[in-house]
Amino acid sequence: MRVSVKFILTLAAAGSIFLLASCIDPSSPGFIAGTGSAAPAEVVSSAELSQQLNKHDIALRFLTAYIRLDRNMALQYASSEAVKKLDWHKRHSGNIPYYDDKMILYFNGGWARVYFQEINGSYIVSDLEVHHR
Repeated sequence: MRVSVKFILTLAAAGSIFLLASCIDPSSPGFIAGTGSAAPAEVVSSAELSQQLNKHDIALRFLTAYIRLDRNMALQYASSEAVKKLDWHKRHSGNIPYYDDKMILYFNGGWARVYFQEINGSYIVSDLEVHHR
């Protein structure tokens, strides 16, 4: 049986893609649904709690919690008043929320201006001004 070199290279390339794709675990803390890729891990460790995070880092961690509908994770980065202002029961249905550098969180059905409070050189999301469409 004769196998062409082109066929072997195609199989090798496909195998490499499969191996790369299989390395991404959707249940891992850094996986963001809908992107097909892994982001930096968002799980808070005791070492991370001691480091100073800027507003953008806090907002992205809060956004990750909202995408996962994980209120407990959100409460690590935001006040309970801010967390209460979003619907944590409604699935995003492919409309993945995002955050921009103008301190706006966009989500299905509206947007929210994000306010921060500095605490010991780091920040928390202290409040959200929510606007529904």
